[in-house]
Amino acid sequence: MNQTTAFQQVSEFILSTFQDTLKEPSGELHHPYISPGGPYATNLWDWDCYWTLYAIFKTYDRRGNAAGIEALRKYACGTLLNFLEHQGKDGALPIELMITDADRFDCLKSADNNMAKPFIGQLASLLFEYGQLSKEELVKILPQIRAYHQCFFNRYLDRRTGLIFSAKDWGLGVDDDPAVWGRPYKSCASLFLNCFLYCDMQAAAELAAVCGDGDTELFEKSNARNIADAIRKYCWDEREKSFFSVDLQCNVNLAQLKNTLLNKNLETFWHCLKLKILSWNCILPFWASIGTKEQFDAFIRENFTDDRLRSDYGIRSLSCDESMYAPGVKRGNPSNWLGPLWIIATYLTVETLKKYGHTEEARKQADGCIAMLARDLEKNGTFHEYYLPETGEPVHNPGFMSWNALAALMG
Repeated sequence: MNQTTAFQQVSEFILSTFQDTLKEPSGELHHPYISPGGPYATNLWDWDCYWTLYAIFKTYDRRGNAAGIEALRKYACGTLLNFLEHQGKDGALPIELMITDADRFDCLKSADNNMAKPFIGQLASLLFEYGQLSKEELVKILPQIRAYHQCFFNRYLDRRTGLIFSAKDWGLGVDDDPAVWGRPYKSCASLFLNCFLYCDMQAAAELAAVCGDGDTELFEKSNARNIADAIRKYCWDEREKSFFSVDLQCNVNLAQLKNTLLNKNLETFWHCLKLKILSWNCILPFWASIGTKEQFDAFIRENFTDDRLRSDYGIRSLSCDESMYAPGVKRGNPSNWLGPLWIIATYLTVETLKKYGHTEEARKQADGCIAMLARDLEKNGTFHEYYLPETGEPVHNPGFMSWNALAALMG
């Protein structure tokens, strides 16, 4: 099958079957919404819904399908309203909404739990861009978006570094990220959380400017800038030529031994330690335009290689030279991000490669991903949640759509 035919098959499959992920109101979900499909068919997840809508809006836009965009209105707006309707008093939003439980992870009940990943500002921005929300509607919801962002700083801010940490090791997005999962609570400021919060606040700042809300625009811009500065300062490793998540457990341990107080003459002035685990998360500061072209060129040269992150079908979610590498494991709760190929990771990598001038490699990655999905359709009649880097064979969860819809933008 040639590449053009493969892309046509993949994109047509996406546009014909994503309709199955559009859901009507039911139970705790009071508005229409979009689900990830497959085993998650009746659930509303935070970052899944954003990337699915992003993919479909932009695909329709490329094709000049204004009617298709308009037909999504009630599901797109309903998705956002379902989250905002269940906002906590401190601004927290749920990670997942189910028909029977609007806050499965108890995000609203305790500041010691995680909350929705930072995509609500970006979701509102996407809906405004495609005419799903009016300026008047934005004015009404902007205070809720600001309260949600303020909640990150109230709950999860590490004041020494200015980075945001995860409270727990579940509901992370990258479920089993070794930098966070299985490690002490409140100990890690991950690239995933901080980079996407930066993007979310940037999006909210632009919406505030549209609404003429100068105070909120300043709040969002200044805090986004502080996060970007902290990522540049604490997360880049010049020796490894990569950004990394960081451990925040650098504290002075004073100890009284007889009549001597030990450790009193040194402060942990370095504030954090880099968790040098090479994964697709290391791309995110470049996706967010926080890293420089010089840094990205060095990262690609040193780390985007066949014996680390690169495969012929996309980017490995974890470098194959890490001891945790286990791409063939079929697992949920937590999902397996220890090496298999996820379409969301490959899409962001392809776009980042293009942005920094690596167009030939971007094309190779996109073509490999499309060929893999086309083969899955030919053999199994559907997409899967993730795939083996070495062969492109599917691993788990047939029927999964969600951000796999981003493949329609890779042609």
